[in-house]
Amino acid sequence: MTASPLEDTAVLPERPPILLLGTSERVGSNWTLDVLRHATIQHNEPFRQQLGAEHPYAPLTSSSTPGEAAPLAPIAAHWVDAFVLGKYLGGTHVIKETNLYFAAERFLDLFPESPVLVLSRSPLGVASSFAQGDLWRRWEYDSVYRRVVAMTHETGLDRWANLVPDDSPVASVALTRLVTLNTALLAEALSGRDHAHISYESAVLDRETAMRPITRLVPEAVRTMTARSGTGQPEVDSTFATNRAKHELAVCLSPGQDELVNAETERGTALLREVLAPQTVELAVRWLAGADRYRRVDSSTGGSRSPRTAVPPLTPPPTPAYVEAPPKGVRWRNTLVSNSEVCALLNGLAGAGMDNTIHGVNLLAIDMPYERGGRLHLAEGGWRVSPGFEHYPAYWVTWIGAAAYALSAGARLPSRAEMDALSEGAKASNVDYAVGDAAPVAEPGSGPTTVHHRVGNLQVWCADGPGGDPLWAPVTRYLHGAAWNTPGTREEVRRLRSRHLLGASRGVGVRLVRDRASGADRPLEDIADRLRTWVTGLGGHDRLADPDRKLISVLSQTDR
Repeated sequence: MTASPLEDTAVLPERPPILLLGTSERVGSNWTLDVLRHATIQHNEPFRQQLGAEHPYAPLTSSSTPGEAAPLAPIAAHWVDAFVLGKYLGGTHVIKETNLYFAAERFLDLFPESPVLVLSRSPLGVASSFAQGDLWRRWEYDSVYRRVVAMTHETGLDRWANLVPDDSPVASVALTRLVTLNTALLAEALSGRDHAHISYESAVLDRETAMRPITRLVPEAVRTMTARSGTGQPEVDSTFATNRAKHELAVCLSPGQDELVNAETERGTALLREVLAPQTVELAVRWLAGADRYRRVDSSTGGSRSPRTAVPPLTPPPTPAYVEAPPKGVRWRNTLVSNSEVCALLNGLAGAGMDNTIHGVNLLAIDMPYERGGRLHLAEGGWRVSPGFEHYPAYWVTWIGAAAYALSAGARLPSRAEMDALSEGAKASNVDYAVGDAAPVAEPGSGPTTVHHRVGNLQVWCADGPGGDPLWAPVTRYLHGAAWNTPGTREEVRRLRSRHLLGASRGVGVRLVRDRASGADRPLEDIADRLRTWVTGLGGHDRLADPDRKLISVLSQTDR
């Protein structure tokens, strides 16, 4: 097992991050993150969503199996070190992860002093939520099940094979098996370690009482403990929206499915008694409970939520141009960088010999499935954009990808102070789940000589970051603004937050500026060479900040 990077530093961290671990998806983790938003720096599923399958810390990689782990490749080790050490600086961090499966123990070993909050939901509630949103199909869970089945046939994991038999179960049964397995693995990984527990069922029926463990860890969270009571439905997709209060528990499954789920939960619980210590079984059973608290709803008359998809824009956006806007002396690109533009960058760099993913680390962008919000996809023949989303703003882009695009366009990323000036007095648009996803780069009512989405739609990467970082810590860059999935208040827009250069999210995109210091467009071959030199040079540094600062330098200048 790889040791925590903290063991290699003699510096005491400011504060360990809070680990928010779900026994499955749809356990109310987004609610909880909203409660903590104004008081913490948040990281949503970084191991599960941002690591490529070949990275040893990715939950569904075969490298997650027990035993002596092979040494990490330099870029893979750099990602882990930067991710871990960065969570001890700049404020209170929260890391949310669900479905860690066999990577749970390895993940927890990275943060030995961190407080842990376990979020659970009865398999019956999870199955109902999946059925309402058609999530088994949309999120391609059948492939997840097949991968987990295959993993249980690998050396050291065969004791779990009976929990996920290699048969052809209906979706609700397969999902129940995955929830039971993940719950058991998390319970075993936490055996003997202090943690708190919040069940979805308790949080719905008595939210304030259920979430007291959060307010004990972060007293400031009490300010937003009451759920928002908005009634509006997002225009595009309500899957992740948290702006509607919920006060009852209802099961909406087709006839007989609830009995199948409950029977499979009982079968799994009985099997857990054969493979887990009694104290661990008790934990797992507690986290799987709650089915008796749900009210049955006729699936033919109500309760379902038909997912909607974004409607592609009918007209293309204005031609990219740089226009005057505050502060004086800076010209802003009129629109956010689009999916089609980032796609061209990725294909161009690949053609120049610079792949996006190396040893499971995504340098420039995350190849996320469409139903997870991905709009850029690596397929046979190269990168492509989801049809109809060419003129939507690119997200799931790292700071490295944002800076590389800026360099290729003869521009740069804005500073935080410049973003403050641009956003001053601007009205927020597309925030707080109003649409449910990013809107097209062309903002209705804005012409080609104005800056579209000065506040809202997406947060953006900045050129600068916090100063005074210790040399053992990673270098981070600021994020600024509000996004479709964040509040649009001035407080939120200006709130200090930063991420490591390899971070990415569905709510952060790319905005460009030019000034007298901006250079000419740089050839992609040159940018690929700069990136390749940086990657091959990793592993020879004693101080984590050194390679980060080197990379910032080569991506922020026209000459090396």
